[in-house]
Amino acid sequence: MNVVAFVNPNKMPQMADTEAFLRSLGEARAGTTLSGLVPNERGLDRALAMRQEGLLDTGLLVFSESSATLSANGMDANHDALIAKIERWAGTAADAGLKISVFVSASYGCSIEGPIDPARVVEHASHLRSLRGVNEVIISDSTGQADPLQVLDLLSRLAEHLPVDQRLGLHFHDTRGAGLANLFAALLSPFQHVVVDTAFGGWGGDWPFVPDAFGNVATEDVVEMLVGVGLDVGVDVGKIMELTAFYAERSGRPVAAKLTDAKPIAWKRLARSYR
Repeated sequence: MNVVAFVNPNKMPQMADTEAFLRSLGEARAGTTLSGLVPNERGLDRALAMRQEGLLDTGLLVFSESSATLSANGMDANHDALIAKIERWAGTAADAGLKISVFVSASYGCSIEGPIDPARVVEHASHLRSLRGVNEVIISDSTGQADPLQVLDLLSRLAEHLPVDQRLGLHFHDTRGAGLANLFAALLSPFQHVVVDTAFGGWGGDWPFVPDAFGNVATEDVVEMLVGVGLDVGVDVGKIMELTAFYAERSGRPVAAKLTDAKPIAWKRLARSYR
């Protein structure tokens, strides 16, 4: 579970208490692998300090780009410099007993450059996965431009270069209402162990460099769909909905999750298999 971000508190004041939050979890963190976003060298140092305190488990999240323009704008680095930095971070993290998950952002299209060549994404992801300390690459539709056929095509190409029994991360936005369809297309790909990013209520995923990228796919909607097609994900969708309602009431934010109004279908629970 991604719970914190080691970012500059002056730029993201809502993340200013990252260390205090991790220390406050206590027994609540039992049985859960916690990860945190690391955007720069300072963030890495802070994450390693939390690891030394035993408060961060095995996950660090860092970003790379399939788009050279977004790499320059969002990460303030050209592609080669960014890869070199990730390689250095991954080695440092591995020495500290941490593993890194790397987002391959703009995998399906760039809001500035337009189409992204799938071959570029495959080459980029394959190289990142080969680095010491990199536990997972996350194929990310950070701009919300993917469609189901595009997802299946890209992952089928990637399966020719990575072991299909290897963990593969997925990150979808629901910008154009295709988030769940894209996820289901990914389930039909050759990969056997996919891990999908979700966000309670469909919140999260706002990125200043992609102003039209709507929130991430909603956790409750994803769980409902997966259970409906026969996958036991071990998550209580009712509890998720309670947490979403709790936060929505206190924040005043509208909930994007469809399940908020539609409610779960009880008789569909684990009734069939999608394969």
